[in-house]
Amino acid sequence: MLFVLLMMALSRKRYRREEVVEMLENGDFSSEDESNYSDDSGSDTELYDYSSASDTDDLDGVASDDDDDATAAASADSSADGWQLKPNYSKTPLLPFTVTNVGPQHPDTVDTELDYFKLFFTDSLVADIAAETNRYAKSKLENATLRPNSIWHTWKDVTAEELQAYLGVVLNMALNDKCDVKHYFSHDWLDYMPFFSSVFSRKRFLQLHWMLHVSQPSSDQTQNVNRRGAKIEHVVLHMKQKVLENFVPSRDVAIDESTVGFKGRICFRMYNPQKPTKWGLRVYVLADSATGYICCFEPYYGKCTTDSLARPDMPFTSRIVLHLCDELLHVAQGSGYHVFTDRFYTGFPLALELLKMNVYLTGTVMKNRQNLPTDVKKLKLKKHEVSSFVHSDDVLVLAWQDKRQVLMLSTYHDASTQTVQQRTKSGPQDIQKPTVIVNYTKKMGAVDRADHYCASYGFMRKSLKWWRKMFFWLLEVAVVNSYILFKHNDGNKTVRHLKYRQKLIRQLVGAQRHVSQRPGRRSSLDEEDRLSKKPHFIAQLPSNSAKDCAVCSDRKTRGMRRKTVYYCKTCSRKPGLHPGLCFEHYHTKAQYR
Repeated sequence: MLFVLLMMALSRKRYRREEVVEMLENGDFSSEDESNYSDDSGSDTELYDYSSASDTDDLDGVASDDDDDATAAASADSSADGWQLKPNYSKTPLLPFTVTNVGPQHPDTVDTELDYFKLFFTDSLVADIAAETNRYAKSKLENATLRPNSIWHTWKDVTAEELQAYLGVVLNMALNDKCDVKHYFSHDWLDYMPFFSSVFSRKRFLQLHWMLHVSQPSSDQTQNVNRRGAKIEHVVLHMKQKVLENFVPSRDVAIDESTVGFKGRICFRMYNPQKPTKWGLRVYVLADSATGYICCFEPYYGKCTTDSLARPDMPFTSRIVLHLCDELLHVAQGSGYHVFTDRFYTGFPLALELLKMNVYLTGTVMKNRQNLPTDVKKLKLKKHEVSSFVHSDDVLVLAWQDKRQVLMLSTYHDASTQTVQQRTKSGPQDIQKPTVIVNYTKKMGAVDRADHYCASYGFMRKSLKWWRKMFFWLLEVAVVNSYILFKHNDGNKTVRHLKYRQKLIRQLVGAQRHVSQRPGRRSSLDEEDRLSKKPHFIAQLPSNSAKDCAVCSDRKTRGMRRKTVYYCKTCSRKPGLHPGLCFEHYHTKAQYR
């Protein structure tokens, strides 16, 4: 072969392809045949000039032919699967957003923070939880053998007002984090917080906290696998109804997953190392992009949740998006919603299904998703370069090169770009960025904003019971959604989340503070108060009033009770004291008795 090429190069002649093949087959390379071949440059047959072309030129020519073939094949593949390369794709007119009842849906009589909270945690729900707690306590205690000092000897049925106050105490515990629930009721100087002991005694609070129950167990024991959420089902169904009933979102909504922190042993516990809360229960959430209001949610209980969703022919990630959108459209009176998702959900089949529901989709997408353009996997772009593919003038796949390549799929946007300012080490810099990416960045964080609200002051005590974690997450959803509605309707838009919670706690506790208030044990604050070396002044009680002397009176010993009409008006306890030695000993000795 090399000999043939060498002979042709030395002959300085141009050969046709058919002639080269014939020479190789016949082995005839004599110079006598050279005269039989003419140099017909006008012929349509392709000619090869081996004498004038160098090795480099020959390789370049071959590579160029291969590139042309590859480009033609890629174009054929793109057209075969319906995708077309359109760098300047412009979107056709969009469907109008026809939902007319956007915004809060509550009556005008709602005014206070407690009224907004009761839009979600209604009086009927609180009464149901109180009744279920009493039923559960009765079933646990009726045949139990109690120890002599057990706190359950004094159990009495909880009322709806008492349970409402319990919710207020729980919300205040979230504002004042301590390592143990019992420390909230401590009278030690380091831990003393009078709010908690003035609402509940420690014993009564622990009774309510440990006996809390929200849903009756399933009577069908054969369906326990398919009824994993039975212990929280009543509250979940109630909240799913109320969050949609009280607010209808605007056009832009986002779907993402929330994680309820839990490390107990449960088969549907999830793990994601990329999340701030890595271990926990997963809840799929649809939220309003403008406010962060949680509109729809679906707890994940494993296979039973997957089997309950429609469209079994599609992946689970697509089915959960269709399920949440279907719940939203069932309440909203119209169509034209625009859903934002991350790459965990986004796909071409999902986009087509949402278009059938008159819902747009925008989201980041992975390159290995099915039915995407074949050229996407081998795209090599320059810095800030854009490449876009379109399918049937409905679905756009856009690639943009930043530090890494960003791949977007959208049925709402086109390939237009806009000038944005990017911060660099050398200072602000104007760059051209696709509009779809700019809009996605603004709208996708709705669920993260709701998670931030819930996690800021969340009551997340350790528990071995997963449903308690879910219950307190639903309580946080009620508080956050009520805060968003309150802020939306209140004239003062700058109301802070913390201030709203504090006012709500006061209203939840209400009269329970006065009903359950008791003097309690003497705290270590008393010692700091009376031995502070500041001036103390004696005063006289009103007529027909008297107190036991804090120094010399002893009710436990017969005949040793000593009364006085004088007291120290400087000390916070206002102790009764006899003038003279009793008054002096009380304010100078650590052990005054």
